[in-house]
Amino acid sequence: MSDFPVFDRHLGVWEGTYTLIDRQGKILDHHKSRLEIQRDGKNYHQVNTYTWADGKKEVRMFDGEFRDGWLHFKTDRLTGKASEVGKDTIVLTWFYNDKPDEPLAEMITLINNKHRARTWQYIEDGKFTKVMLIEEDKVA
Repeated sequence: MSDFPVFDRHLGVWEGTYTLIDRQGKILDHHKSRLEIQRDGKNYHQVNTYTWADGKKEVRMFDGEFRDGWLHFKTDRLTGKASEVGKDTIVLTWFYNDKPDEPLAEMITLINNKHRARTWQYIEDGKFTKVMLIEEDKVA
């Protein structure tokens, strides 16, 4: 049995949408996503592909390591860690490397094995400024 059963239920390919909203409810950004998540023992690998309606596309890779009850990750862009906090939920804390004093908190909840919801809370200059709403379906 895995030491990280909730993380293991997230393995595979997820497609969905990201919607960034400010505190007044204004949509600041909306785009599609495809996340490919793999695990090999203590090693974690995730490839995120984002696409916008105007044709813009970004691909981001996230490698991490499971240790001490956490998934630790650090890329050239961001640093953080994640932990299972229930039978269906993972919580991440992270920051962009160029803004270490502006942390983000993310919660991922498996609604079932084929559908999940995620939220990011943005803290900027010591204040809550916006939230990212993510809805995804497992496609493989």
